[in-house]
Amino acid sequence: MLPPSSVEEAGFDDTDDRTSIHRRLLEIARDKAEDVRLQLGAQRRATGIAAVLSADTVIVVSRADGKLQVLGQPPEPEWRDVVRQWFRDHFLGRTHTAATAVCIVSGSGLVRERVVESRVTFRDQDPEWLESYLESGESVGKAGGYAIQGRAAEAIERVEGSRDNVVGLPTEAVAEMLNELGIDVD
Repeated sequence: MLPPSSVEEAGFDDTDDRTSIHRRLLEIARDKAEDVRLQLGAQRRATGIAAVLSADTVIVVSRADGKLQVLGQPPEPEWRDVVRQWFRDHFLGRTHTAATAVCIVSGSGLVRERVVESRVTFRDQDPEWLESYLESGESVGKAGGYAIQGRAAEAIERVEGSRDNVVGLPTEAVAEMLNELGIDVD
């Protein structure tokens, strides 16, 4: 596993519809994959690599004006207040979308990419639950400020689509893409 050399990536401030969000997500995943390929080449470690896989996950919510808004990782140091507001305004008792762009580049340079979406519905929770959740610190570094594989699962009513996608890597889609590239995953 090799992370991209830079954590800087394009933002979502100018995206407010599904098409532009998908386009930006794919751009980010593509940039990450290319960055890692360049690092591997510079380190002369690219020989024998079957593929480079990169992904980026965001949470997409509907705003009051009907347009879409992307929630990435909550900003520090005010993450607690931001996540509290996200839960109140967008999550508790509501449904939102987790979107992940996946880009796979084979050793020969063939590219497969796609965006996978899952719909996540939270139950309403009392304020004590939310404060307890925030105290856990689980929100830090998580798209949308929650981790479905952690304590947030207590409040999730249902997931439509890939649960793995909400975690951050839609494994079924990845397996399909690898198979399309002729890379056996069995």
